[in-house]
Amino acid sequence: MSFDTYDVYFAGRIIEGKDPAEVRNKVGALFKLEGEKLERLFSGQPVAIKKGIDMDQAVKYRVAFRDAGALVEIRPIEQPKQAAPAAEPQTTAPPTAPDYDLSPANTGSLIDCAVEVKPQVIPDISAIHLDAPGTLIDETEPPPPANIDTGELSVSQAREGSLEDCQIPTPAAPLPNISHLKIDESAKNDHK
Repeated sequence: MSFDTYDVYFAGRIIEGKDPAEVRNKVGALFKLEGEKLERLFSGQPVAIKKGIDMDQAVKYRVAFRDAGALVEIRPIEQPKQAAPAAEPQTTAPPTAPDYDLSPANTGSLIDCAVEVKPQVIPDISAIHLDAPGTLIDETEPPPPANIDTGELSVSQAREGSLEDCQIPTPAAPLPNISHLKIDESAKNDHK
């Protein structure tokens, strides 16, 4: 069996410890539903939320519902079997029992799948102290200001002159000597 597409169903299941009214409001806000349509979602009967989607999209729905405080069920859609070759003998070993156990349907929660994060050790910083605000951290003397004589500089009036006045002319590159080159007349006669 190959499962490439999945259906997402919701039957009104709420994560343990969550306020049902708050969960209803959040799920209603997700789908912009109110009244009878929202009550239909929480009827206890599975309602298809989305059909024929890939696993990544199905997980996004699961996360959105989990954040709202509700649980959804993701069901795989069985693809039609392709025609097998007629006279191919079975060469694979018979399937063995998996080395894991499945939980009963509609039990558990995604909280069981959460990765346990170990708390980090906080180093002892009791010997560190802060100076008062305004205290200089870098106590080196700044260099003395440069004494630049700008007496010879002048400024043009606005909209006078152009940047072409500032352009440094570049000399033209000298032409190469090609007097030693000749045209081969024999190649010209061959093409006729």
